[in-house]
Amino acid sequence: MAVLLGLALALSLFVWAWQQLDRPDLSQWWRAVPPWLWATAAAVWACTFILRAIRLRQEWQWKRQISLRTALHVVLLHNSAALLMPLRSGELGYPLLVRKVFDASWPESLRSLLWLRFQDAVVLALLVLLFWPFTPPIAAALIAAPVLVALLASRQHLEKFVLICHGRVEWLGFIWHGRDRHAGWLLSLGNWLLKIAVVAILLQVILAESVSLGMPASVSAALGGEIAALLPLQGPASLGTYETGVWLFSGLPLEQAPLLGMVALLVHLFCLGVSLLLALLVAAVDGPAFWRLSHGKNRPDSIQN
Repeated sequence: MAVLLGLALALSLFVWAWQQLDRPDLSQWWRAVPPWLWATAAAVWACTFILRAIRLRQEWQWKRQISLRTALHVVLLHNSAALLMPLRSGELGYPLLVRKVFDASWPESLRSLLWLRFQDAVVLALLVLLFWPFTPPIAAALIAAPVLVALLASRQHLEKFVLICHGRVEWLGFIWHGRDRHAGWLLSLGNWLLKIAVVAILLQVILAESVSLGMPASVSAALGGEIAALLPLQGPASLGTYETGVWLFSGLPLEQAPLLGMVALLVHLFCLGVSLLLALLVAAVDGPAFWRLSHGKNRPDSIQN
């Protein structure tokens, strides 16, 4: 019922916003992008979910081994809930799903959600330091280098360092997440790099004849949109906040904000469409088998690769 209410709210807001748009411009910009580029962008966007599914399997491999197909089902359903529900309330779909698939407890599932979102926030922050055009390169390197070393270091070395500094390990809480390996950071990085690359290239191609937006500014704008989409104060699908983030991080003046916002909306709708279409396809194919998934701990997955 919550998902249906969120979907109804999202559709009503979309219909209202669609009536306010200059639709001929959107159609013209859509045709400005070659069909092969749209297809490539959709394929690359789909690959981000595969990386997230691999990351999910790794996150819970200590509890139960599942197929990549089942992990992809969980990731796509969770992502759809996060998109359709306002104020990021769809994130609660993650503990519900992992409790079913992995027979996890509420504390385990919530701890995992916090850890994955912590990883995403750190990776995005590092990417902002490295790619935001207003950040001095020396300052970015000085800040990013020790953070990367700390994240990639082993847990034992970090614990020893904290204890040597007369600190306490317990207060760090979920940061000492021992189940995750270094590959989790790399998978998170790969996911965000692919998403940012898709958005940046599409912005660059569509705006090629309208605004002199270089590739560094396009990458920065794409980063701004993704950061704005993570904020909890937003409506369904981050409509509005995403476009504002794209403009704020692009560095363009205020008079060009409407143009960039419209283009960002087109790219945003494309990415949303691909995400929700993939979720519908997976739900249609694997739906019955997924919901009959066994609850037994460490039992083989009923949905085979």
